[in-house]
Amino acid sequence: MLATMVVLNLVLAAQAPVDLAAGTWGSAVAMPGQRSHGYLPVPGGEGDVPPLPVTVIRGAKPGPVVAVVAGVHGAEYVPILTLQRLAGRLTPEAMRGTVVLVHIANVPAFQKRTVYYGPSDWKNLNRVFPGAATGSPTERIAHVLTQEVFARADAVMDVHAGDGNEALFPYVTYFGHAPDPKVAERSRAMALAFGAPLVKPLWPDFSTPPTYSTATAVARGVPAIDVEWGGEARFPPADITRTEAGLLRVLQQLGVLAGAAPAPGKPRFVTGSESVMSPVHGLFTLDVKPGQRVKAGARLGEIRDAFGRTLAVPVAPFDGMVIYAVSTPPVSPGEPLVSLGQVADKAPTRPPEKLPRAPAVMLNHLYVVLPQDAFEALRSLDFLSRDFARVDTGLPDFKAPEASAQALYVRGQDTYVELLGPGNTFKEPVGKVGVGLSVEQEGGLSRLVTPMRMALGGAPGQERTTWTFEGKGKVPWYDVLYRKSSTPDADLSLWVSEYVPGFFQALYPDRAWDAHDVGRRAFLGPLFQPERLLRNVERVSLELSPERTATFIRELVALGYQQSAPPGDVFVLQGGGVQWHVREAARPRGLLEVGFSLTRVKNGPLVYEPGPGAKLEFSKDRPEARWVTGLP
Repeated sequence: MLATMVVLNLVLAAQAPVDLAAGTWGSAVAMPGQRSHGYLPVPGGEGDVPPLPVTVIRGAKPGPVVAVVAGVHGAEYVPILTLQRLAGRLTPEAMRGTVVLVHIANVPAFQKRTVYYGPSDWKNLNRVFPGAATGSPTERIAHVLTQEVFARADAVMDVHAGDGNEALFPYVTYFGHAPDPKVAERSRAMALAFGAPLVKPLWPDFSTPPTYSTATAVARGVPAIDVEWGGEARFPPADITRTEAGLLRVLQQLGVLAGAAPAPGKPRFVTGSESVMSPVHGLFTLDVKPGQRVKAGARLGEIRDAFGRTLAVPVAPFDGMVIYAVSTPPVSPGEPLVSLGQVADKAPTRPPEKLPRAPAVMLNHLYVVLPQDAFEALRSLDFLSRDFARVDTGLPDFKAPEASAQALYVRGQDTYVELLGPGNTFKEPVGKVGVGLSVEQEGGLSRLVTPMRMALGGAPGQERTTWTFEGKGKVPWYDVLYRKSSTPDADLSLWVSEYVPGFFQALYPDRAWDAHDVGRRAFLGPLFQPERLLRNVERVSLELSPERTATFIRELVALGYQQSAPPGDVFVLQGGGVQWHVREAARPRGLLEVGFSLTRVKNGPLVYEPGPGAKLEFSKDRPEARWVTGLP
């Protein structure tokens, strides 16, 4: 017996000591060749945070430490159930190194079934890394993951799905660059080994501490990838199987499991992406599906208020593929509705260039036709004519038979208001309002045909106008989209135009023009009188018939203007630097007021500062107009 004890002691003394700390994560302690379940505590700060359930699977042979995290968002169930299965699938005897599975990283959100945010502090766990030891509950979870998991790992996989309100096309992300280029290359190899049909390189700015989980790991020298598979709080067995298969392939690629990772199918790569955000609170109906290709200007869905009134119609800002989208009704300002990506067969090697976008649609000008007495009152108003207005008899070589006696032009740097009398050359009736919008990028008008068609329920009219110059004849002026109708709009017309680039050179031959400049300022800037007080239109109030109110709102929303919840019977839309207030009435009065911003000008005794403006107001009692300073 004594001899046996001596021999046993000698054998034990000859063996290398076991590093218990290497297999310890919270209460989970695994010796080589063992599996252990336990909990990782989240200490410090106010408010108790449940510990994080972890499984440690320690291979019989030494090797890398790989951390796999699920449940960063509480309603992403495919990753959570995948790690349940993976915990039983991995065999310690067949492994090198250690796999640490964090089954549910955000236990509070999981227990309360919240999407995006923690229930107690309303913070997104994947936006608060590296966290804080004594911060809010969500910040403390991030701190524990950073210090106790990422810092001890040789590789990290953060496994996600679409949250409970999101549908997505499966993809995996890696970082195209990193402080250590080798870390970026290893991350890329992990992403390709996973085998998702879509791979999305990310290009974060590492000059400031990142707030995403895997970016935090990469910034600390640990290769990492994000996996996105599943969504909408569903957990089909096929999604779990495919996610598990991808994780096993990465473990093979890292050398934790024996054998070469099977070659997955050839993925496609996201070369650039952007999310379309919600401008308002409301109820969203999605019109597209993950994986669907859409054209710039295509309708993505519709946001309505609780009463069913349209608040916004989000459209695609560029040609691309739907990567993920909100698929349940509740939406809030500043939160993503749809993520679009441009996709290619080859992986990008540098950050994407600026993505082509649907053009901004700006207010070019307004016109209103006034009764003769109101027009005469305006023309004789010294304050208006001296400090704000300009009466034009025509622009250089403009041969249109304009009756200047029936037109006042209130010009700004980017916009102007045309005040017409009943004898105007356009033969427009008294009370008629015209809204002229314009795009700011060459070729932008063609990208608006689709949203205009959807708003109008039919193809918009399309024309090219010309300007007649002395000795040059007719020169292309602008292209225009408008609402076709068998009967002209009685109270308001709206159109969208794009200047023809060569027109500016013909108009001002002594000036050098960018051949691709189609902006309003190129046309209107030289006409702006900087000594005048007016700067630009900021607000327009209209009263229209119920039918025209509905179509006008649909048109503006389709063109990218955002509608806020209407207070009472007034609809408010914002876009192009202008706020529109629209009221419907059985006997509409058309244009009610135009609010202007002012420029700082010293003109005799008058000194105006930027900020407060002025208002051209059309009286409710009599057909007259007056100026009111101090626009709120």
